[in-house]
Amino acid sequence: MRSFFFLLTPLLMVINSSFGQNLTVSEFDLYGCWKKEPITKENGIKQWIYVTCDISETGKSVRQSDIVFKAYNKCEFLAVIQDALCPIVYQRVEGTWTYDEKSGIVEVFYPKDFQKEILDTFRESHPELEIPNPRLKTKFKILGIEDGKIKIEKTTANIDLN
Repeated sequence: MRSFFFLLTPLLMVINSSFGQNLTVSEFDLYGCWKKEPITKENGIKQWIYVTCDISETGKSVRQSDIVFKAYNKCEFLAVIQDALCPIVYQRVEGTWTYDEKSGIVEVFYPKDFQKEILDTFRESHPELEIPNPRLKTKFKILGIEDGKIKIEKTTANIDLN
């Protein structure tokens, strides 16, 4: 009987610690500035690590990858602005974001008027296509958050937070 308790006690401690952890990531946990670290692959799935800008090491973070999640579904990020004179220009824009705590899905949107002239010209030449505003910039799933690092899995194809 005594050996039964020796086996049961560690098992109960492991079960209790598993259920005792708060695995839910709240919207408040995401507030602040985040920078992307280089891509990692686990089991063939591309995953990214974002670290808070406070602890990010410049040499390790991906250039132009910072995003700031704010209250009231506002966010700031660098966007590529295409111009005839200089085709690649980064400009800080204020977009919007949503977060679903149940699924862990974050969606980041460009501002409604982002590149309005280019979109209007494209709509005129291709009226059969429907281009929604605001346009989705990226969508990803939060896999976990620990020690100032967010582990994510990208769920949109060919769109990135850069």
